[in-house]
Order: sequence, then C-alpha cells, then structure tokens
Amino acid sequence: MTTSHIGDTDRLSVSAAARLLGVSVSSLRAWAAAGEVPHERTPGGHRRFHREELRAWLAEHGGDLPDHGNPRGGGLIAGRLEARPDAAQEIASRSEAITRAAVALIADGAITSRRRTDARMARMHEATEHLAHAVRSGDLGPCLREAEWHAYRHGACGLTATQPVGEVLAVGRAVERVLRDAGHDEHDQEVVRHAIDRMVWAAAAGLAAGHRSRANARNRERHAA
Repeated sequence: MTTSHIGDTDRLSVSAAARLLGVSVSSLRAWAAAGEVPHERTPGGHRRFHREELRAWLAEHGGDLPDHGNPRGGGLIAGRLEARPDAAQEIASRSEAITRAAVALIADGAITSRRRTDARMARMHEATEHLAHAVRSGDLGPCLREAEWHAYRHGACGLTATQPVGEVLAVGRAVERVLRDAGHDEHDQEVVRHAIDRMVWAAAAGLAAGHRSRANARNRERHAA
C-alpha cells in the first residue's frame, strides 16, 4: 500500500512510526515491503508514514491510538487488544493441554528426536503463557517481541523452514479449540484470533529479518576473503 501527497509535518520516519506502533523497525519494514502498511516513498527512496493512515490501519487490525495525554508522547500502539480475563484464565489453566495439542498439530511424523520434541514443547508452552498474559492484560508487546525474536534467531541460523510461524498458528488453533469446548463466546475467540494474527506477523517479520542478517553476514565474509 502506498500513499501520496502527505504533508511534511505529519510524516513519520520508519523508526518514529515503529516506536509509535510499539513494534521493531524490522517488523515495520517487512510489513511495508509486503504492502501491508500504508506509506509513501520520498524522492530519495525513504519510507514515510502518515499518522491518520496508520490510525485507520490499526483500526482494521484491532488497535487504536492511545490517550494523547500520555506524558511519554503517546503513539500508535499495535500491541494492544481488549483484555479478556476469563479467557486468559482458561488458557493459563489449560496451558499444558494446549501445548500438547499444538505440538500434535505440527508433529513431524513417526521419526523425530526426543530433544527436538522437548525443545518444541518448551517453545510452544512459553508462547501459550505469553498469549495468556497478553489476553489478561491487553498488552501484546512482550508476546510480539518474543515471537519476533525467536523467529529471528531461527532465520539467522540459516533455517529456511517457516517453523516459528507454524508453531504460533498451531498454538492459536489449540487455544481456540479449548475456548470453544469450554463454552467461551465468539468475542473471546475473536480477541485470541487478533492476538495470533499479530504474533504471526511478528514471527514472519523476524524470520525475514534473520534471513537478511545471515545473508548480509555471508556477503561481508565473501568480500573480506
């Protein structure tokens, strides 16, 4: 998505927009490059973001502008969602079962090492706990950072599979099933879906940034040789 005719006084740089959105610069660049976030290019090729267009984009994804009385200057917070304490309690109390169900959804097959299974269990259990905290508090920030950082490490190690994204999706499916079976209403499930969608975006952006980091490092090594 690209915009034009934005006034200079209301244009934000990538770093400024990322701070306002509460996401990393790499995530915002990845979303913009994929055409997901409205922005424009300056004659020099730099991306610029318009506050009101970001407001509309956030509204589409369940976010909103904070209180302008915020002493820190406020901003656009993509990492907020409606707190649902009852749903969070359900997720937290069933975290072990959710983790097992999520792992089963993406099982590699009959031949898989115990170590690999244990590592996956640990990652997905941690993701489930982060999700429960986010749904309880309404703050997705830590959840998004963890999803992005794990995926970044995955990509920077040269692993090409989209495992981090698949793990987040599997956790989301398992959580939705638990909430549905426990009789939670559609609104609770919709909040969880919003959270999972944003975690998937963060993981995908982190994975792409990790791959770029590895490619850049290899290029530097080749030039230095």
